[in-house]
Amino acid sequence: MNLQFVVTDMDGTFLDSHSAFDREAFRRLKVRCEEKGIRFVFCTGKQCDRVARILNGLEKDTYIVGDSATRIQYNGDNIWSQTFERELGLSLIQRLQQIDLAQTIIVCTEKSAYVLNHIHESERQIVHGSYETVTYINHFDEIKESLLKVTVHDPKEQCFEHVEKIKDFEEQLYIVASEAAWIDITAKDVDKGKTIQRLQQLLGCSQASTIAFGDGLNDVELFNAAGVKVAMDNAYPELKRKADLIAKDHNHNGVIHTLNVLLDLEA
Repeated sequence: MNLQFVVTDMDGTFLDSHSAFDREAFRRLKVRCEEKGIRFVFCTGKQCDRVARILNGLEKDTYIVGDSATRIQYNGDNIWSQTFERELGLSLIQRLQQIDLAQTIIVCTEKSAYVLNHIHESERQIVHGSYETVTYINHFDEIKESLLKVTVHDPKEQCFEHVEKIKDFEEQLYIVASEAAWIDITAKDVDKGKTIQRLQQLLGCSQASTIAFGDGLNDVELFNAAGVKVAMDNAYPELKRKADLIAKDHNHNGVIHTLNVLLDLEA
């Protein structure tokens, strides 16, 4: 296997249950990858700036495909993004509010993530776990720019049911319930797989030389861009069925361990 491109999801994949990772083990792995000319990519629903804060220096010379694959960032510079019309987003948000007022709606633009002032403190903590720049507003129509994405967090974990009630928007938007508590909505031609394919084209990397790690249902499309597909042991069964390999779970350094084993085999 001529490995050139490593792509990993973050929550439930690279990060453990406490949103942490083994910094020293990753630092050593990163050096090994750099010596072999292998590029490292984080592909996540998290805001790019939040990913950089979590990595805290170790993001240097890695690519961050953030905000549910609507942006690509390299060393702090945005090199690609895809938005959709504000009016379409507001129409979608109105429908989501009609479905369930208890869910938290997060609206992301290139400037900030926006949430409503009234959300519970426990939901604020969840929001800040994934978004570094957050603006609290009274009404979503205060947002004047086009949207990168709309994300829903449902503490009652009814997203698989709720996503069925917005299917009429699928002609204009990409909609995925990545797990029971989360829905991500982006422009129609944007998902993890398609954005990784854009980055592959930009960097001259092939699908065959790409390995991808994931755990959620929004990683199904990511696997479409990879020659080697690795599901975490804690992944959804649907994703495991598409995988070539099953890695140790996210609480046991599954991504780092698997890559070190593969690099040892190539040595």
